[in-house]
Amino acid sequence: MKSTLKKLWKLFGIVFILAVIILAIYIMINGLGLVDGLDFGAGAYYYADIPQFAKYVNGEHFTSAFPMWVHIALFLLWGAAMYKLWTWIDKS
Repeated sequence: MKSTLKKLWKLFGIVFILAVIILAIYIMINGLGLVDGLDFGAGAYYYADIPQFAKYVNGEHFTSAFPMWVHIALFLLWGAAMYKLWTWIDKS
C-alpha cells in the first residue's frame, strides 16, 4: 500500500512538473502577460527601469475587505510555511 502511494505521488510530481514546464513555454511563446509599450528585454525584471512605475503599483487600484496588515501577515505566514516545508524536504 505504502509503495503504491509513493509511486502515485512520484507520478503525480512528474506530471505536475511537466505541465508547469509546458505551460511556461506556452506563456513565453505567446507573450501572455506582457504590456504593450513596456518591452525592456531582460531589464523588464528590474521594475525601477519602467517609466512612471508608481502608476502601475498605485495602492488605489487594490481594494480589499481586509486591512493591509492582514495581507502582510498572510504573506509572512506563507513564507514561514514554505520555509518549514523546504527544511522538511531537505531533511528527508
